[in-house]
Amino acid sequence: MAKTKLVISGPVETKQVLLNPKGATLGRGSDCDVILDDAAVSRVHARVSQDPFGRWIVEDLDSQNGILIEGHRVQAQAVLPGQKISIRPFTISVVQESDHQVAEGAGARSTILIMDETAGQDVVSYKADQASILSPALIHDLNELTERLLKLSSPAELYCQACLSLAEMLDTLVAIVRLPRHPESLPKSPDVLAFNFGAGEANVAQTSYLHFSRRVLDAIRSKEAPVMAGSGKSSGRNIALTIVDEHKPHVVFSARVNELGETIDALYLDILEQKSSKEMFDFVEAAARQINFVQKSLFFIELQKQQEALRQANLRLQEKDRIKDEYVSRVTHDIKGHLAAIQSCLYIAGNESIGPLNEKQSDFMQRASRRTTQLTGFVKELLNLTQMRLSGRLEMQAFSVPECLSKALAAVANRAQEKSIAVTSNVDPSVGQIIGNEFSVNEMISNLLFNAVKYTPENKTVHLEAKGQDDHVRIDVVDTGIGIPADELEHVFDEFFRATNAQKTEKDGTGLGLSIVKQIVEQHGGRISAESREGQGTAFTVTLPLDSSTPVCS
Repeated sequence: MAKTKLVISGPVETKQVLLNPKGATLGRGSDCDVILDDAAVSRVHARVSQDPFGRWIVEDLDSQNGILIEGHRVQAQAVLPGQKISIRPFTISVVQESDHQVAEGAGARSTILIMDETAGQDVVSYKADQASILSPALIHDLNELTERLLKLSSPAELYCQACLSLAEMLDTLVAIVRLPRHPESLPKSPDVLAFNFGAGEANVAQTSYLHFSRRVLDAIRSKEAPVMAGSGKSSGRNIALTIVDEHKPHVVFSARVNELGETIDALYLDILEQKSSKEMFDFVEAAARQINFVQKSLFFIELQKQQEALRQANLRLQEKDRIKDEYVSRVTHDIKGHLAAIQSCLYIAGNESIGPLNEKQSDFMQRASRRTTQLTGFVKELLNLTQMRLSGRLEMQAFSVPECLSKALAAVANRAQEKSIAVTSNVDPSVGQIIGNEFSVNEMISNLLFNAVKYTPENKTVHLEAKGQDDHVRIDVVDTGIGIPADELEHVFDEFFRATNAQKTEKDGTGLGLSIVKQIVEQHGGRISAESREGQGTAFTVTLPLDSSTPVCS
């Protein structure tokens, strides 16, 4: 069994005291289990005892000069084996060591110190040209490992299963740790993702801590090939390893199983030298490769599952969207028919064809007519939007862009004249024909121009510019109107969106115009963008390919 000692170094001597789980009180006088014979020490100074989890806790008993751990004063803290505790003028540490009566072949799970040589001599890198054929036993183990891993269905199970399988096969410690990439300093405690002990190690005394060879872990960060370190005794510095047998040497192997940008996942194997065959280097490399291969396969399968789930969800959403659009199309078409009938009745009544109206009646008729006209415009835009969605593609053929722009400018002329707005244009001679849907493009340009005139104050200007650019036509519609707030510009093409200043300036508006414009542009494989400064104006830029018969998504 493992023994725990208190090592006390003072001004006069160094002594060791065996600890039991009930602990010991440190200080001066007959009430103390351990005497710290110095005038600076309180009579009852500190207590070291074990908690239910097996950790050793040092506790300050309201002493005068306190307890320091790594330079910090503490009231109570769990301490690692070998960690220094300062009770001035004494230095104290809790040390766990293996009982020398360990049975032959049994391992000691508690950490002891192994003398290693320098890093350059001890850490050996794997060389591919020295690869040897695995023994039948190791080939069997490798095949069994692969078979077990290929049965897994989730990447989350991989590391645990790999450590469990290898630990059972080799009867030793196997772990997978995550390390920061070189040259970032190695953490005091590596991030242990999974670990397992062999059957021979399961019955030994339990410890609260796992210690890994820092030099091996540091070496694997800078070497893509597996590395190995032995435990031959020398006068070099000490290094703590996890599973050791005081009577027999052991070796440590490490190999990368995954690289994640800023981190490296490494397989770590600590094995008694008598259990390590001459082909162990090749076995560790092959095992790491298999873990990496299975991990990629599992992630690929997981990705395929997610993609299929997303595809199915997308199909369901598209079907729901189609049903919604069909419903809206039918409803708006019916509403449009009823509105046309109402408008006809209002026109006849307002024209006094069926009898004269008094002033109040005439005013009501005019209001009803205006509202009906606005509602008809909204229903028309909504119908256009849903029909474009349902049709998916437009009938494309060659048409003249200058003629299309001329029609759009003519359509907006009367509205601009009412507000004394000067609408100017400059169509470069390089602009000719494109292949597209002339009706939709005309509607798109007209919508941009009407929008510009609508939100431009009287006596201002609106300008249309068109020019050829390689295999595209660029059309700019620039106004000197109210502009769009900077924090709202990204939503300008959203359905039913209207800028806050637009709502204050113009009460009427559906918020569908620019959404329809964007859909027409995208159905032609083009792009649209907007630049604006509030209070100074807005510029919309449309680029359309010369051949829109095969639209390209932006």
